[in-house]
Amino acid sequence: MTTGAKFITRDFAEGETLFSQGDVGEYIFIIVHGSVEICRETNGKKEIIARLLSGDILGEMAVLTDEPRCAGAIAVEQTRVIMVKDRTLHLALLNNDLPILKPLTSQLVLRFKEAEQQANYYRRKFKKLEKEVGVLKEQLFQNALPENN
Repeated sequence: MTTGAKFITRDFAEGETLFSQGDVGEYIFIIVHGSVEICRETNGKKEIIARLLSGDILGEMAVLTDEPRCAGAIAVEQTRVIMVKDRTLHLALLNNDLPILKPLTSQLVLRFKEAEQQANYYRRKFKKLEKEVGVLKEQLFQNALPENN
């Protein structure tokens, strides 16, 4: 592990955990080389929700929101990352003096756009299902037998 004033460079072996779901967000990670899977566990089932590669940033949401990590991260292969301490990031945001701010902002905008697209997809799917349920209800009422038979 190499340390500097603002960053830590660290290598993770294949299968090694960078952070777990529910952890406190102490660092954001920038992948220098290698790849990382983002996994979420829901009702005891593990779901891989993303695979990130060199140049990608991860772990920023927990640092920015001070909420526990909503997913975990596992190195898929030998992976080197640059870790930025939460305090360093917060100071950089206040002073606008860290080179990572522009890529981080771009990453956040991309994630919000993806979330918006996903929300729109599910809204359309919900409306379609609502219509189908309405049609089925109508058919059921039309074919219902009188109770006095």
